[in-house]
Amino acid sequence: MSNPAILRKVESEPTAVGSSAHQDHDHDPASFTARNFRPRVSESAFAGRIGGNQVFVAHNREQLKETADAAPLLSIQEALKLDGFLSYDLWKMACIEGLGTCLLVFCLGAGGSGLTTQTESQSASALYAALLNTVALTLFIFTAAPASGGHLNPTITISTFFAGLCTLPRMVLYVTAQGIGAIVGSYWLRLGLGDAYFPHGVIPGCTVDPSLVSPGQLFVLEYMFAQALIFTAFGVGLDPRQGKVFGPALSPVLVGLTLGFGTLASSLAKPGYTGICTVTTQQSDRKIADERRADDRIAFNSARCLGLMVAKGDLQYHHIHWLSTIAAAALNGLFYFFAPPYLRNKRHRQIGPTPHV
Repeated sequence: MSNPAILRKVESEPTAVGSSAHQDHDHDPASFTARNFRPRVSESAFAGRIGGNQVFVAHNREQLKETADAAPLLSIQEALKLDGFLSYDLWKMACIEGLGTCLLVFCLGAGGSGLTTQTESQSASALYAALLNTVALTLFIFTAAPASGGHLNPTITISTFFAGLCTLPRMVLYVTAQGIGAIVGSYWLRLGLGDAYFPHGVIPGCTVDPSLVSPGQLFVLEYMFAQALIFTAFGVGLDPRQGKVFGPALSPVLVGLTLGFGTLASSLAKPGYTGICTVTTQQSDRKIADERRADDRIAFNSARCLGLMVAKGDLQYHHIHWLSTIAAAALNGLFYFFAPPYLRNKRHRQIGPTPHV
């Protein structure tokens, strides 16, 4: 028969060992820091964030006092308040937008510059460009969205402003940072490539042959393709109702697909406006000049064209990229005002709390 005293001693040993380990764990500096000084994760509420489908919005008045666009359906007075220019956090987010745009333009510019020297067919080049745009934009949105909203494109930033999802200070700071970042990234690319920086003078998505494309035609094409991009991006990346369909995690992928779709749709539309140059540096100057007429694709990102064209020293027709973007964003904002994804008699400050912020 077992001795009850021995059983009690054996049963008590694991407890003693566990207690000793627990005491050692308490005295471990790393463990103590992890338990008691774990920093809070920064989750800035922003109604215009690409990805999340407006999950990361404010749910109390304190957040709205600090950031007016922390929730959707801004009034005109709220959108035009200039207090945001004094916000340190907003400046940090703008810097992240600038850095992200710099890297994005550098990567896409490198791919575009290389394509202008390849001998593949226009269809193959268009497919490669569409895949590059889709993958790059998706990854960069996933990266930048938690910190700044993941716009990386003046088209998206200006559109969210007209739709009441972004304040004037945020729009000005973001667009300025995106433009500066694109220029810096383009000059880095030119520094690295040297003479291989768009050697034929054609920048896919930006350069236009004025002998084949008039300013009016360019505006119409840029406007309609920009409108399509904004319409689809808002539908898959900013509509809160889509969160029930595919969840907040899939929206950056779908936004990337909208850019890939636009690339394919515009790449072969018109000589002098779309398509990828298929000449090589060994071809004659006359052949290069002829092929340039079949080289360009929808801009989609005015900051990208600004950076690449400034670094190349050619800003022909570039103002139309911005005018068409602003016009498309304004019309989308008008539609958003008359058909918002919220009940018109319930302001965002009356919507229930969101557990994600």
